[in-house]
Amino acid sequence: MEKIKLFCVSLGCDKNLVDTEKMLGVAGGLGVSFTDDETEADAILINTCCFIGDAKEESVNTILEMARYKEEGKCRALIVAGCLAQRYKQEIIDEIPEVDAILGTTSYEEIGNVLTRLFGEEKEKKEEHISCFHDLKELPETAKKRVMTTGGHYAFLKIAEGCDKRCSYCIIPYLRGPYRSVPMEQLLAEARELAENGVRELILVAQETTLYGKDLYGEKTLPKLLHELAQIPGIYWIRIQYCYPEEITEELIQAIKTEEKVCHYLDIPIQHASDAVLKRMGRRTNQAELRERIAHLREEIPDIAL
Repeated sequence: MEKIKLFCVSLGCDKNLVDTEKMLGVAGGLGVSFTDDETEADAILINTCCFIGDAKEESVNTILEMARYKEEGKCRALIVAGCLAQRYKQEIIDEIPEVDAILGTTSYEEIGNVLTRLFGEEKEKKEEHISCFHDLKELPETAKKRVMTTGGHYAFLKIAEGCDKRCSYCIIPYLRGPYRSVPMEQLLAEARELAENGVRELILVAQETTLYGKDLYGEKTLPKLLHELAQIPGIYWIRIQYCYPEEITEELIQAIKTEEKVCHYLDIPIQHASDAVLKRMGRRTNQAELRERIAHLREEIPDIAL
């Protein structure tokens, strides 16, 4: 493949950022170099979000802004990936002809094939969009090199993909598929590699971290994962995000309390304080249960940050 420079924009959540870093890793493995100057890029990659209206608008505006560089810069390929691509594939094809390739949420590792098709010696004659969409029940291979974009001292570790909750207001299951845990051995291998590359804090992310392992091992195994990650030399802090309150077990609380490397910190999506609204949202807790759960966390771990 010819030598090309890639410019990348990653929008949305930290989970999306992990996908972006893995796409950059695949591209780097092909000899692609990276630039932070849009005008110098041969290819531009946008990893999009559309969770709420503002996110969708930002993604569309970013695509249109980057499309300008096909005339004003050196860009010869505009690639759109992520949630907006998954939800609005046909609309993007029909309405933004500048886009050359689209990747769905479970096909981000196809970025290497896409770049080869666009810039390889056997370049395809550009007649239509290149589309890569895998089954939403698939789990993309995670044991790939990553290009770190967080400064190097901390990294997000995505431990699962998708969600089964199907809250009434949320589109995530339709964009990301059902809940699929990443096998523990893959996560530990990835964490070791991150530590060897200078990462000192791991931030565990998923649509819901608390259910980790239920689909693979028949029980919630986040506490076990925490204990295993804590054994990795070079990792000093482990932080947990996206813990649904109804799934926080006593075993998890004790793991946070007793495992020295696990930060006394939880990121909990409560969503609302009205029982009626929570019920309409399809949430599985009420205000009394939320208050009890938070009070118990503070009783067990007085210095916890919520």
